[in-house]
Amino acid sequence: MTGPDGGAVVPTAAASGTGGSVEDPCLTLWRCARDGAEAADAAALERAAGCLAVAIADMVVSARAPRHRSAAAALAGPPGACTVSGSPEGAAMAGAVLANAYLMHARLTDDSFRVAAHPGLAVVPVVLAALEEATRRTGRAVDGERVLRAVVGGYECACRLADRLLPEVSRRGWRVTSVIAPLAAAATMALTLDLPEEDACAALGLASSASGGPLGVVSTAGDAWRLQPALAVQAGVSAAVAATAGLRGGAGALTGPHGLYELFGDGTASLPKVREPAVLRVTFKRHPVAMYGQSIFDAFQRRPPVSGSAERIVVRLAPFAAGYGNQRDASAESISSVEGITLAAVRAFHPGLRTSEASVEVVGDPARSGLTARIDVVLSDGRRLALAGDGDTSGWKPADFDRHCTALLGELGGPLFRTAAAVPEQGGVSRLLAVWRAAR
Repeated sequence: MTGPDGGAVVPTAAASGTGGSVEDPCLTLWRCARDGAEAADAAALERAAGCLAVAIADMVVSARAPRHRSAAAALAGPPGACTVSGSPEGAAMAGAVLANAYLMHARLTDDSFRVAAHPGLAVVPVVLAALEEATRRTGRAVDGERVLRAVVGGYECACRLADRLLPEVSRRGWRVTSVIAPLAAAATMALTLDLPEEDACAALGLASSASGGPLGVVSTAGDAWRLQPALAVQAGVSAAVAATAGLRGGAGALTGPHGLYELFGDGTASLPKVREPAVLRVTFKRHPVAMYGQSIFDAFQRRPPVSGSAERIVVRLAPFAAGYGNQRDASAESISSVEGITLAAVRAFHPGLRTSEASVEVVGDPARSGLTARIDVVLSDGRRLALAGDGDTSGWKPADFDRHCTALLGELGGPLFRTAAAVPEQGGVSRLLAVWRAAR
C-alpha cells in the first residue's frame, strides 16, 4: 500500500489492532531518494557528473588558500584512508567529510537550490568519502554508475526537503542547509554503501535529531557560516554509521510534536510532488556571493564600465531574497547583505564608479523571480542606468561545466570534468580520485 507521495504506508504502534495505518515519513523520504537514484536517466546522470566536477573544483580552489587549507586539516583529524582536498594526508571517513564539506562551502561558491539551500555539500563529500571507505574495506572499487546514481538520490533527498520547508524554515530563523544536510548526508551514505532499507530509514530518523542551525550566522561577520553546514553534514554521516551498528530513531522524528516538519516547516507531512529529478533544478555560481547575488553581479557585468558618482542605486529582488538573513539588521560585511553584494559588484566591474552603502536601496519586488534582479542607478551628473541580471544556471550543459571548471582550475579543469563524466566507464572512479588527489 502506498501513500500520496508513493511512499509505503506501514502500521504504527498507535494503530496496532485498530486496522488504522499511517505513512512512515522516514520510509517515504528514503524511497524518494532511492527511487530517484534508480530512475535517473541520462540527463540526470550527466548533471550528477557536472555536480561532482564543480564540487571537487570548489574544494581544490578553497584548499589553495592557506587559512582554508589549515582549517580543513584541523577538521580532518587523524590520518586515514579518505582524501582531504589539498592535503597530502587523508583522514577517516567522518573527518574527511567534515573537511571537504567545509572546503566546498568556504568561499560561498558551491551550488544552490531554490536560492537558499546548498545541497551539494551534503552529497558530494559524502559520496567521495563513502566510496573510498568501501574500497578500503572490501578491496573492490565502487561501481561508477552507482556513484552517479547516489549523487542523484542524495540531491533528491536534500531538494525535496528544501521544497518541503522553504520559505517557512527561513522565516523562522533557521538556515535551511543546516536543517536538511544531516538527512541528505545520511541518505547519500545509504545509497553509496547500498544499505538495507531498515538501516537507511533508521539513519534518516537519527539524522533528524541533529538538524538545525541559526540563520543569524549569515547576517554577521566571521566564519561560522562557513563551518555550520559542514558540521551538519558530519552529523548525518555519523547517524548513518550508528544505524548500521543497530541504533534506531523513535517514531515521530519527522512528523511528531516538535518533530522536524513542525519545528522547521508548517507541520504538513507530505512531500511536494515534482516532475523531474531535483538535480536538474540545481543552480551553479559564477561569482563568489549568495545565489540571489548572482543576478546582481550579472547585471553589472553586462554593462560597459561606467565612471562617476552614484547618488542612488535601487536593487529590486524577489521579496524572499530581499529579506533573507534579516537584511534590515545585517552587517554590510556579511554574506547575506544585498547592499554589500551590490557594492562588491560595482567594485568588480565598474571601478571608476564611486558608491557608498547609503546609496543602495533594496526593494522586495513580487515581479522578480528568486534569480533575477532589476537595478536602477542614478548618477550625480543626471544620467540614469537601467540594468537587468539573471543568475539562473540550471540549464547548464557539459560544455558549461567544462568552461566553469577550467575558469576555476585552469588547465586542470577540463580534465577534471571529463574524468567525472567518464566515471561509469571501467576504472572511472579510480581515475577521478587520482585526478582529485593530484590537484593542487
